[in-house]
Amino acid sequence: MAFPAILENMLGGSGSIYIIASLLLILGPILGYAFQKIRLTEVLAYLFAGVLLSLMGFNISSAFFNIVTSVTLALVGYIVGLSFSYDFLKMMGRKVMIILVVEVIVTFFTVILFVYLFTGDLALAVLLGSLAPATAPAGTIAVFRSLSSHGILTDVATAVVGLDDAAGIVMYVVGIIWVKILLGYHVTILSSVLHALWEIFGAFLLGGALGLSLGYVGKKTTMNYDQQLIAGVAVALLGWGLAYVIGVSNILTTMVVGMTVINIERDVGVGTYKRIDSFMTPVYILFFGAIGMEINFSLLIALWAVAVVYCLGRTVGKIIGCGIGSYLARAEEKLRKYLGIALLNQAGVAVGLAAHAAQEIASSHLGAIIITLIAVTTAIFQIVSPLGTQYAVIKAGEAQV
Repeated sequence: MAFPAILENMLGGSGSIYIIASLLLILGPILGYAFQKIRLTEVLAYLFAGVLLSLMGFNISSAFFNIVTSVTLALVGYIVGLSFSYDFLKMMGRKVMIILVVEVIVTFFTVILFVYLFTGDLALAVLLGSLAPATAPAGTIAVFRSLSSHGILTDVATAVVGLDDAAGIVMYVVGIIWVKILLGYHVTILSSVLHALWEIFGAFLLGGALGLSLGYVGKKTTMNYDQQLIAGVAVALLGWGLAYVIGVSNILTTMVVGMTVINIERDVGVGTYKRIDSFMTPVYILFFGAIGMEINFSLLIALWAVAVVYCLGRTVGKIIGCGIGSYLARAEEKLRKYLGIALLNQAGVAVGLAAHAAQEIASSHLGAIIITLIAVTTAIFQIVSPLGTQYAVIKAGEAQV
């Protein structure tokens, strides 16, 4: 077979999916190591690996993209839910919860305002607003560790980033329903409201039922390593699939499954978390690599101004939201001034939700651009946010080095 034919088969033939997966798994860790050396997150490296393969001419099918993103988000939703034990929520206290809720809501509406005033596209503004609240914990915590920081700002910021992804998921559920209404997916106000309520509360009912089932089985039996792994993956994927069948939010469903399991049978929750977490690195590489391959650079040229406006709106929203939340919670002055600056990091959940949104509204003009916008703005925040966190910690007087 001639070399051009071999190359063509590699790029688009039936075996290309295996070649792409293996190349992503090889490039991801290599680039991740290089990115860590310049203090950038590995998530950005995995995205960049996908971009490189795309520029080399490799393409992925929609089926591959949908499977990888769905499986990853199902597992991530379950893992996030497992963090919501009663003891953890009790430990966070009233102060953190007030700051969290106000920050998420203010960021949501601030981004909507900025983007809408700039573009006049309300659906785009709402979609970006719904993706803005989630904060990536890894980059924020890494800065705290590098500065050996201690104090109220460090403690509250750590608690907020631990909860922010889940709050962001809930806000995303509200936002994506609103976007669907704006795009004409629903035609009457009553049906839209009922559908929105069903998507949210139906997810709680389904996720709660599945979580109770797994918790009950865990109480009645002793699961070994393999059984815990299988049970955790199975219940996450089952929740995701059934949510599609009955028309409720799938990512919220899997989050509720995890939340229910950890509060019903802690040993099963902790066990399944450890087992699933042990193999998530290659899953993340394929997930973010696939998203990187979906970035449309021709669209990026036309969208750079929107990306800048989104970043400005999200930054303003975080700072104002944390300031107002801290004031309402009667928190320390340093929290009012600096907490928002410490919470600018954006990564995994925002990119994952963008991928989910692209599937949900694939037939609209937004489906083609949202991944590109969020991937690019994530890269911007990955570079800028560590500087903001460092500034906040130093100004708050909590840096020990």
